[in-house]
Amino acid sequence: MIKSRRQHLTGFTLVELLVVIGIILIASSVVLLNTSGGSGSALSASQRIVSGIAQGARGQAILKGATTRLIIYSDNNIDDDKKLRFFGIIYEDENTQNNWYAATQGTYLPDGIFFDPDASQRNGSSLWSKSTMNIEYPRLTPQPLGGDEYYYYEFESNGTTATGFQNAWLVLRAGALKPSSSGADNLEVNFEDEQLKGLKSALILRRSGTTTKVNDPELITVKDEE
Repeated sequence: MIKSRRQHLTGFTLVELLVVIGIILIASSVVLLNTSGGSGSALSASQRIVSGIAQGARGQAILKGATTRLIIYSDNNIDDDKKLRFFGIIYEDENTQNNWYAATQGTYLPDGIFFDPDASQRNGSSLWSKSTMNIEYPRLTPQPLGGDEYYYYEFESNGTTATGFQNAWLVLRAGALKPSSSGADNLEVNFEDEQLKGLKSALILRRSGTTTKVNDPELITVKDEE
């Protein structure tokens, strides 16, 4: 008896669809960015990119059944080009705590757009943690011991936000890399240019793993402006 091909076909699972949707959002944002100019367009594209990464991180948590993090590179003296604009998704080894694997190679925000940790604070407190992590990337040479420093937002293995991270704001702003005020031989992100101060947007990361966009600059208060 010849079996129908349909019996051998399987559909996408919900988790796989979440991951695919996240990738599509990132790709479409890059295409839109390439077809329109200006910091405002770059900021809107960045917001869509990060929303896609957040959905991808949630889907990865469910797919792997493991603690997963959305990470933002924050090291001061390793790779300045990545600082506050390199985003990635990592998941924890099920057998070894604090041993992390990269789910993707990572994504850069468009030039001139950065994560602003100070503006992401609400009422004087921040739900963003910062840690030095060793991360193993597929097909790349493992990092030396010590790792790099990242801000991170954590998802539980069921795809919901980890305790202590609920409703965190993730603020994106136009800025520029400039020599560090500390005098060290590295760069820091400066958001003080008067022409760029109003260029900011935000995402609120909800417990369910969804995101809420905030596009009104007046609702995004920087700590120094409070």
